[in-house]
Amino acid sequence: MKQPDKKQKIIEAATELFLHSGVRRTTLSKIAEKAGIGKGTIYYYYEDKTQILMDCYMRHVNQMRSKAFAELQQESDVLVRLRSILGYLSAEVHQDPFVSTLFEEYKEFRLAEIEKCFVQSEEAAVQLIGSLIREGQQQGHYAQVPLPLTAFMLVKMIFSYELDYPKTEQSDQDLKQLLRHMLRKRPAD
Repeated sequence: MKQPDKKQKIIEAATELFLHSGVRRTTLSKIAEKAGIGKGTIYYYYEDKTQILMDCYMRHVNQMRSKAFAELQQESDVLVRLRSILGYLSAEVHQDPFVSTLFEEYKEFRLAEIEKCFVQSEEAAVQLIGSLIREGQQQGHYAQVPLPLTAFMLVKMIFSYELDYPKTEQSDQDLKQLLRHMLRKRPAD
């Protein structure tokens, strides 16, 4: 019973430190101190700070996405669900404090450990988007596009747009229009 408690303490302490101090200023010693455990105990559960960060990040992202997407399960229109999920993924980097903190630190320093988190998060998003595209194809709403490549490109496009593109209100509208027309089945399909 004590082992899960210690791991949970590590996760909670590390998440709080990553959120408030950033990845660069968070050390294993600080995590151990905040968790109220010895630094050696951390190595029982994790090899390094990157593993802790990835665990904290994916737990957080999966929990937040599950909450956000749960209400969409009631929506029968796959087009609405896909647009909502892509919109959520786009907004996630700005509206979620934990994700936003890591995103801003990554933009400034391009830390490899944060990039690993984003890659893992993107992989989960690609699976979700791919299943929605497949469902839309089965319902006759979407063109027959190659999967998982199309899902991968959509997710990459969203994350790259948020990370690298100089955004304006017009560019946000243009992105929404692009997404709206990208997969729609045309009469000749």
